[in-house]
Amino acid sequence: MGHERVHYLLKRYVDNCASGEEIEEMFALLRSAGGETALKELVIETFNEDVEQDLSGEDWDRIWQVVNKETVASRRPVRMLRVWRVAAAVLLVAAAGAVYWALGGRENKSVMPVAKSPTNDVAPGGNKAMLTLANGSTIVLDSAHAGVLTQQGGTNILKLNAGALAYNAGGNEGTEVMYNTIATPNGGQYQVILPDGSKVWLNAGSSLRFPTRFTGKERSVELTGEAYFDIANDKTMPFRVKLPGNGMDVQVLGTEFDVMAYANEQSSHTTLVSGKVNVISDHVIKALEPGKQAVLDKQSRDMRVTDANVEQVVAWKNGMFRFRETGIRELMRQVERWYNVEVVYETEGKDQDFTGVVSRNQPVSALLQTLELTGTVHFRVEGKKIIVLP
Repeated sequence: MGHERVHYLLKRYVDNCASGEEIEEMFALLRSAGGETALKELVIETFNEDVEQDLSGEDWDRIWQVVNKETVASRRPVRMLRVWRVAAAVLLVAAAGAVYWALGGRENKSVMPVAKSPTNDVAPGGNKAMLTLANGSTIVLDSAHAGVLTQQGGTNILKLNAGALAYNAGGNEGTEVMYNTIATPNGGQYQVILPDGSKVWLNAGSSLRFPTRFTGKERSVELTGEAYFDIANDKTMPFRVKLPGNGMDVQVLGTEFDVMAYANEQSSHTTLVSGKVNVISDHVIKALEPGKQAVLDKQSRDMRVTDANVEQVVAWKNGMFRFRETGIRELMRQVERWYNVEVVYETEGKDQDFTGVVSRNQPVSALLQTLELTGTVHFRVEGKKIIVLP
């Protein structure tokens, strides 16, 4: 096998940078001769510890069984040791990749053992949203037919065949400007094309308020929740995203970025993919470059700029969950929003961290079973409630 190639792919996977094709190639190489040695070397290098001596042969066997997709790792009481937490994290890296491959519709998906699906499984979210017009009337977008839905202030509002909402302002400059709001429920997401051609993808539990036609010196919208923006360039009219309740604004010319400002998160994040934005909070301005993230702590009001894992931030838009040393409670808040469920905890002590990639287009059992492969957490599903167990 190409030792350097598999080591490169493993590193990209651990860093949450690997594409679906690279993940498929990685697992094919791992199952070839020399793959086990390459995996061990990466584990030792990644955690910068003498894990080769600390992890038992049984631990390595469990990891390698998942890579080969021959058996599901047996559950056993978690030894509360640093070494076992390392083993659990490594195991999930392997397990999540296998699940991504198996659930991605590839030919050999049957070779991975699949646990029995619970009878009360929860389906994933989908294209669901409610449009509120200027007069307060509403349109349920997921059940509306494609075509012209209505007109607001001379602007035609259309539902496209692909499920997106589009605003065609035409040349009606003299007509009244009205404001609409599109809101997604937990378990929903939606795309809207604004009157200027800018594209916005709304994540679950989010809303966007915007005018039916942009006028004046700037294009301004209000966001709650999370959205990915692809802004049409117009140097004469900058774009502004206002975050009511967060005390933060994002100023844009033409660029792509993600804003996450959920009420139940401790911080708000603005992540720049391309172009340039200014993030403003309490008269403090932070200029972002691509690959950077502005993090606003809601309690201290402190705002800092850090390097961003862009693949992880925008994974939701691409139909994936990507976790990188993510605590169980942060992880399960994403699950609550996407599957529209309630999460209850019967655990104690420090949160376990998880790393992996799983499709968002599968029932919740696919994600929960992947997490359970680490042996560090267990779940019970009761209708629309998920109980997290030790």
